[in-house]
Amino acid sequence: MSKKEAAQTVEQKFEEDYKDTAVTVELDGQQYTMNVFPMLGMDASAEIEKAYEKGHGNLLVRGLEWVEMKRGKAEKLSYDVQPTVAHPDEVEGIVQASGIQDYNSMQDTTYEVTDTGLIVHKGISGTRPDVDALKQQIQTNVTAMNFQDVISCPTAENQLTEPDFAGIASQIYTEPVNATLDPDNGYSVVASKNGTSMDADSAKAEYESAEENTDITIPFTFTEPEITTEKMNANLFKDTLGSYSSSAAGGTSGRIHNVGLTASICNGQIVLPGETFSFNGVVGDTTAEKGYQEAAGYQDGKVVQVLGGGECQVSSTLFSAILYTDLDVLERANHSMPVHYVPSGMDATVFWDSPDFKFENNHKYPVKIVMNMDSSDTLTVKILGTKENDYTIEPRVEQIDEMSNVTYRDYKDASGNVVKSESVCASKYKPLNSGS
Repeated sequence: MSKKEAAQTVEQKFEEDYKDTAVTVELDGQQYTMNVFPMLGMDASAEIEKAYEKGHGNLLVRGLEWVEMKRGKAEKLSYDVQPTVAHPDEVEGIVQASGIQDYNSMQDTTYEVTDTGLIVHKGISGTRPDVDALKQQIQTNVTAMNFQDVISCPTAENQLTEPDFAGIASQIYTEPVNATLDPDNGYSVVASKNGTSMDADSAKAEYESAEENTDITIPFTFTEPEITTEKMNANLFKDTLGSYSSSAAGGTSGRIHNVGLTASICNGQIVLPGETFSFNGVVGDTTAEKGYQEAAGYQDGKVVQVLGGGECQVSSTLFSAILYTDLDVLERANHSMPVHYVPSGMDATVFWDSPDFKFENNHKYPVKIVMNMDSSDTLTVKILGTKENDYTIEPRVEQIDEMSNVTYRDYKDASGNVVKSESVCASKYKPLNSGS
């Protein structure tokens, strides 16, 4: 038999004898069989060389039986050869294939978010296989060719994973939402919403002090908004915040018509908190298609006939009513010349598409503009809303000279004392005896 044939015989016999070689690992009363053949190896050619050099003795009792010697004399020999741990890294896959890593005596902590709070079931800590120590023990046994002894699996403590209370608190957190009105649904009341929060630090402390395998209930904190649905229904438009009247009597029929038409367009307009009312945005261009007629108006410092003449009486009366409130005036321009229907400093000229008259609802409740033209051609503008302070507000116009002034708001307490004054606008006019 040649050396090559002898080596092939050894390799074949090695695979036949060791392919089912396994170690047994026990964990918590359960046994896992791990085939370790992938770790084993043998250099058959090298072993044959050793056998030839020795010239006698056993040659792999379970393998090669006869070897021809160099002198030509055949001798029956035996040569005792053991496989080695040639592939130690294979232990990783062997352990994984056994499924032992799936063992876990721990019961995880679970939680449920409800409408009213967080319910946490604190689990039970336990043990898991210490995989690194187990791999080392397997390598030790295989190196010693000890396949008989059952390996007791080393274990490590498995600590419970604490819920991310800060993350949960962030997830459930909502700000309280005031009741409001829905402009797309006839300005019906949209219900308020309570804010929701959770004290993550308190939840963490309660969890840490709780026994394992127990339930912990952590209630949410609910915060009412400043304006609840009930408050909105009770207070909506209940107060007249400001009002003003001006007379259109004596004007032409076209002018009186234009005042009434413009007032009807503005009547009932609702301005939600934070919204801006734009007179031009609501009224638009005063065209004949909308029903406007020609009447006297100011243009380039002259009195001329214009479509919509008289609309400025509506914007000026609205501005005058706003002066009795603390609503923010964002844009206002005086006429080039004084007008007869409101005092100097209390007018607001408009023209498509500029100048405009704008104010912002800086209140917490909606406001409504109510306009009415009575049979005596008196235009009355009311600003309805919800009074949010105890002040009475009155406008005051301070003359700088004959044709210029500054308009103020005076805030008065219940005794009539002025507690605050604020400048609203300044006006400068050119002389003219007639108004628009």
